[in-house]
Amino acid sequence: MAGNRKWLRYLAWALVPLGLYFAHVEYQTWRGEQALIATTLDFKSLDAALAASKASGKPVLADFSAIWCPACRALHADVFTDPAVKAAITGGYELSRIDYESPEAPAFMKRYDVSGFPTLLVLDGDGNLLRRLPLSFDPPAFAASLRFP
Repeated sequence: MAGNRKWLRYLAWALVPLGLYFAHVEYQTWRGEQALIATTLDFKSLDAALAASKASGKPVLADFSAIWCPACRALHADVFTDPAVKAAITGGYELSRIDYESPEAPAFMKRYDVSGFPTLLVLDGDGNLLRRLPLSFDPPAFAASLRFP
C-alpha cells in the first residue's frame, strides 16, 4: 500500500511541471494573439495575399512567425502597431502571415529557405521572392525599409 502512495506522489510531482509548461504555452499564445489583434491589420493566408497581389499589383509582405514567439510578438506589438508602419504596409502591400505551426509552413520554409522567425519577405503575385526585409524593432527604420524596392 505504501508503495502505491509513493508512486502516486511521484506522478503528482511529474504532472506539476507538465501542467506549468502547458499553462505557459497557452499564456504565450494568448499574448501573441493579443499582439496580432492590436495591430488591427488584415493578415491574409499566403494564397489569399498572392491572389490579392495579382489583382492589386501590390507586392506581398509575408510575415513568417510563431504565435508564441517573443520576438514575433514584439514585432507585432511594438512595430506593426506604429501608424507609419501600418500606413506603409496597408498602402504598399498585401499582408500575409504564415504561422510556424500552420500546414503551409513547411512548404513556405523550404521554398524560401527560411529557418527562423520572425522572417519578413517581399513576394510578387506569383510568389517569387523580391527581397528579404531586415528585421528591425525600430518603427521608423522598419517603415523606411518598407518604402524601398
